[in-house]
Amino acid sequence: MAVSAVAPAGAQPEVEWWWVVGVFVAVALSALVPIATAAFGPGRYGDKSKSEDKPKAATRDSRGDADEAVSHRPLEEEPWAPKLEIKDWQSASELPGCPWNFDDCSGLSEALERIWRKPLCADLQSGFDALKPRVRNLQIARVTVTMPRAVHFAVVYTLNTGAELFGGAPAEHAVGLDMGDDASVGSAGLRRRRGSASPEKGSSTEAFSTPLPCLLPFYRIHDGFGVLLVLKHLPLLLASPGDSVAGSCFYVYPARGLEPVAARGDLLKFARVDKACLACARAGLEEPCVVYVERGGETTEDDEHPLCFIADTVSNIAGQRVVPPMYMSGLRQ
Repeated sequence: MAVSAVAPAGAQPEVEWWWVVGVFVAVALSALVPIATAAFGPGRYGDKSKSEDKPKAATRDSRGDADEAVSHRPLEEEPWAPKLEIKDWQSASELPGCPWNFDDCSGLSEALERIWRKPLCADLQSGFDALKPRVRNLQIARVTVTMPRAVHFAVVYTLNTGAELFGGAPAEHAVGLDMGDDASVGSAGLRRRRGSASPEKGSSTEAFSTPLPCLLPFYRIHDGFGVLLVLKHLPLLLASPGDSVAGSCFYVYPARGLEPVAARGDLLKFARVDKACLACARAGLEEPCVVYVERGGETTEDDEHPLCFIADTVSNIAGQRVVPPMYMSGLRQ
């Protein structure tokens, strides 16, 4: 007898258990997949990691650029390097503490005479006479040194040839003087602090002390004198007078640069003949003579007075050749 596959009327159809489980799993998975995608998908981690990597890369690049910029920064831009301010002589009063006063000077010639301060020592007259007609322009420089802290002033002489010479401030204004609003003007055209002694009153020795007093007549004009191949060398030379920077150097050292010669403590170097020879004098003598000291230690004593040597040096570097010392066959480079 055949069996009918049709369920009796009113009976519930049977559902296989595995079909029910399959449907339940499918529903659960369809609900969990979007949640898992939101929590662990590329939108949460993949994109964020990329967005984070980019700023880090940019930060590394900018830091590298900054390090490279610092490593290639010019020496004069270093925070410890001396700072230079410079003005034409007509605007020198704009430099705080400028020791020279050119307010009533009608031209370059009067400005030069103001710097070289009459009455000029007879031994130095020839140097000024050689320099004056060769000067095309004057500038005044103010240099601030941080280590040790000090302020230096200098005159920059531009010659007709384009060459540049420089001379330090007069001795009574040579180092570290910040006169500000308390400055007055002396009869010699030099600014001075109120309450300080006038440069014309008392002896030069009272106003300024040096182990070689015979140099005071020059130091009252310039505390050191030299040659500039490049203007930016000036701050380095004023900060360290004994140095030579690519040919720029002091030829007459400032008072702070007077130093004993090695193994000859009685001799003080006060000037430079060339890179192999120094001009020296014996400390403690009122009227010493020039003693030339070679690099190897050989000495030659001349009867020339140090001021005469300085006048000849100014003449030489200004372009007017003078007869060299007897022991030299010619001017050395």
